[in-house]
Amino acid sequence: MLRMLRIHGNSTLFGLSAVLALNVSVPPHAAAQRPTYPIVREIDINYDCRILLAPADPAAGKKKPQLERDSSICHFENVLHSEHMEEAIDGNELLRSRVEVEEHGYVLQNISDEPVIFVVEQPVPKGWQVDSDPQPVKLLAQHPGGPNARELQVAVFRVNAAPGEIVHLHVGERHTRPLKTKVLKPAAIASSGSR
Repeated sequence: MLRMLRIHGNSTLFGLSAVLALNVSVPPHAAAQRPTYPIVREIDINYDCRILLAPADPAAGKKKPQLERDSSICHFENVLHSEHMEEAIDGNELLRSRVEVEEHGYVLQNISDEPVIFVVEQPVPKGWQVDSDPQPVKLLAQHPGGPNARELQVAVFRVNAAPGEIVHLHVGERHTRPLKTKVLKPAAIASSGSR
């Protein structure tokens, strides 16, 4: 009498204890058996919407992972880049920043007949912040090789998908560059407060 329920996007199994809590009679030999849980397959997706088929194996001489592109499983939508200014008044100072935003949406489709978890890895350059909804489940430090390589973080997102389901994952990154602070005259402060 095991049933699978989908609660807030996470798969949860109600096992033998839930059956017992419902005062359902269970044969003595069934109480001693442990419930079996289905293994949910994970599909690894990189920042370029490529599917990881096999990880790199340095022992076997493979330095790069095997990747494949399949637009029926993963493709992008709404790839946007924008810049704007942000201003705030602090006392008699005008604080200004130039903000650069990069965002795109992953469209992920589970083409199998079993539930899957898409694991999406998005590199985040040094000095940038993840500005996404939902937030990543974790941030990993990555140190690419080479003398001119910059330290990166990798944002890891996990997305559940039922059989045949199409899910959308919005990923945004934001870089804020402070500009020179401007000292305001008292008249400018008074006129900005009266607006």
